[in-house]
Amino acid sequence: MSRGALVLLSCLLVTGCTSRPAPSPSPAGVSSPAATPEEIPVSLRWERVSGLPGDDAWERGLNDITAAGPGDAWAVGYTGWEDGVTATLRRWDGSRWRALPAGQAGSFRGIDSDGPDNVWAVGGEKDAMHWDGRAWRRIETPVHPRDVAVDGPRAVVISRAGIATWDGTRFTTVLDQDENTVTLTAADAGAGHAWVTGSVSRRPALWHGRDGSFVREPLPESQEGELTDVWQNGDDDVWAVGTAGTSPLVVHWDGRAWTRAELPGRHGRPVSVTAAGPREVWIAATDDAYPGHVVILHWDGAAWTRELTPSLGKVTRARITRVPGTSHLWLAVSVANGDSESIVTLRRR
Repeated sequence: MSRGALVLLSCLLVTGCTSRPAPSPSPAGVSSPAATPEEIPVSLRWERVSGLPGDDAWERGLNDITAAGPGDAWAVGYTGWEDGVTATLRRWDGSRWRALPAGQAGSFRGIDSDGPDNVWAVGGEKDAMHWDGRAWRRIETPVHPRDVAVDGPRAVVISRAGIATWDGTRFTTVLDQDENTVTLTAADAGAGHAWVTGSVSRRPALWHGRDGSFVREPLPESQEGELTDVWQNGDDDVWAVGTAGTSPLVVHWDGRAWTRAELPGRHGRPVSVTAAGPREVWIAATDDAYPGHVVILHWDGAAWTRELTPSLGKVTRARITRVPGTSHLWLAVSVANGDSESIVTLRRR
């Protein structure tokens, strides 16, 4: 028996062998933070869910996902390339994803819901679409939208540097900032409160909205970077994620102050966050050491744990959301396909 075979047999008999993803080498000119990348377990609880026909083709991607319940989820994105891009809209009916007519050029950038009969999607030039449980209604916004947050009859739409609110009748611009210094990235809302993430002068920033006005929040001091996503469980439990310099940035609002969360080990770039309460927080991150996986961080109220999704291909974007009334999660992922992208959807049971 060869030496290699003896080592393998010993591994199987004594400790068992667990396969680990092979991290890619560090890019040229960038030193690795550790001589040996950490071993993060691959979670088999993440299952790949069949999407729409052609999702594995190139020139298509998903930008956002939302769930109203176990049998009701929505995702938005694009198909095509350069001048031929068209928006895509899809719905999960409890057993499979179905394509819905989007009817517009450009890409849908964001989608949100707070129930099966209250869904907003935004994108294109100045387009917002509202689903009331029976039909879609197209509404023009005063800004070029990149994300939307739903709060009952109200909605918040953000552009690169502006915020507009829907009061049930019309949109009104409530904040208009300098695009040369301000970039807005994501929004969340509920119980009369709204939160918007982004950056000011290339530093992470966050705004709080209430009663139609928005003010910038005092955040812990950080390096250059930006916040890329936000989730609120209540007005005293808000999470926002992003980067500061080359480090991940996760901040939490407890109703009194913002504090920076201390994350374990290596954790890449947090890009999306969701939660079911203060003891059930999930973050999706990308990491160059694990280009074929999404790194998932979980906070249980006492400690952070990490896991990897199964191998997907080189991840370019990832959006995570919880499924209300369950412990399930949806993950919408775009992966590199040549010089374009294709789509993968996963669910964690």
